[in-house]
Amino acid sequence: MSLCQISTVLALSNEGVSEGVSRCIRETPFLWYIFIMQKLSDTLRERGYVYQYSSETLEEITDPVSGQKRTVYLGIDPSADSFHIGNLQALLVLRRFLEAGHKVILLVGGGTGMIGDPSGKSEERNLLDDATVTHNTAALRVQAEYLFGGLDFQIVNNADWLGSLDLIGFLRDIGKHFSVNAMLQRDSVKNRIQNQEEGISYTEFSYMLLQSYDFLHLHQEYGCDLQIGASDQWGNMVSGIDLIRRKTGDTTYAFSCPLLINKSTGKKFGKSEGGAVWLDSAKTSPFEFYQFWFNTDDESVEEFLFKMTMLSKPEIDAVMSEHSADPSHRIAQKKLAFEVTQLVHGEEIARGCEMTPEILYSKDIVDITETDADILRAIKAPMLKVAAGDTIIDALVGSLIASSKREARQFIEDGAVSLNGARVSDAAHTIAESDFHNGLALLKRGKRAVVVLMRI
Repeated sequence: MSLCQISTVLALSNEGVSEGVSRCIRETPFLWYIFIMQKLSDTLRERGYVYQYSSETLEEITDPVSGQKRTVYLGIDPSADSFHIGNLQALLVLRRFLEAGHKVILLVGGGTGMIGDPSGKSEERNLLDDATVTHNTAALRVQAEYLFGGLDFQIVNNADWLGSLDLIGFLRDIGKHFSVNAMLQRDSVKNRIQNQEEGISYTEFSYMLLQSYDFLHLHQEYGCDLQIGASDQWGNMVSGIDLIRRKTGDTTYAFSCPLLINKSTGKKFGKSEGGAVWLDSAKTSPFEFYQFWFNTDDESVEEFLFKMTMLSKPEIDAVMSEHSADPSHRIAQKKLAFEVTQLVHGEEIARGCEMTPEILYSKDIVDITETDADILRAIKAPMLKVAAGDTIIDALVGSLIASSKREARQFIEDGAVSLNGARVSDAAHTIAESDFHNGLALLKRGKRAVVVLMRI
């Protein structure tokens, strides 16, 4: 935005909208968007982040009449050393609170992570040891700092206070405020009890008390008055509000956002649901990450543009308008894939991922340059080291294009395999020195399954 545009916005906020300024705004849609979108509550609704809130109005939480700023916390389970895309939505909600001037605390559950939350789970989780929790917490801290883009926030670990709790004191001062009858009615507990084979241990049953105690501790030590989380955390969050009210008489709040759902399976995106997509490039390569979002169906792409990117509504509307004119060009999917990849891995990597389809699917092998090869390496595109004399079958299996030698032979017999654009018809075919150009060759099955062969 230019200095002139910024000055115009400031003038609008201080002096109202004159006819001349109004005309300027109408001619600059992005300016108009900034001017009218003043409240965090409006932003949260517009992005599709609102599921439940404990106050009569959302504005009471996000935009108090007094101008008071909240201290917000989000709890993160440290059972892995990377966030996954199910976490990303909640982290972007936190970023919106940060941008609106609220204080944010990211609570890493080093203590509760050793127990496991039964919410949304059908079986007992594996318990974590101290070393694993410490390692995972450090990795999550780095990712959070990057995703929040320099905005100031605080990270705490509930192991710091839960680890020193006195059992008798905890049961006397905290446990007496919880009704077992009410706890049994929580969906997360009820569903597990109804599963006769799995059931629920007392360890997980007690999780609700510990999460509620976390909220109480953060309220007393940091003035935290708002907890946010996914919709499957609602019962635990409301229990924390009730505990704080009983112990201190203070009013606190809860806000939940909807789960990110894979419409094709009906399951939430998460690290233990299978097919997890991680933010760590060592777990999910930037190439795979980009392709995941690029493969979003038309039914979900607009929702994900709102929930998983920082694009403004006018920008998203423009993308969807262009996309609707010819969905076959996948304009919306390309924009989604680029924006989320840029948010997580940076612009340079996102640009490389954006260029990859042209390199892998449009260029002949002789046209792939050293620069192209560097891009493929940077984004961790599918690559396999081979030597002249290796068989095509071994390359297909080694690259995971085929799950077995038998399947690889079948692909070849079906005419689905090509090397540098030339169909391979002989199952005994070997890779020759002349197949490499700039040390690379392209092995494909069909139109989309491709691996870059690198000469050893």
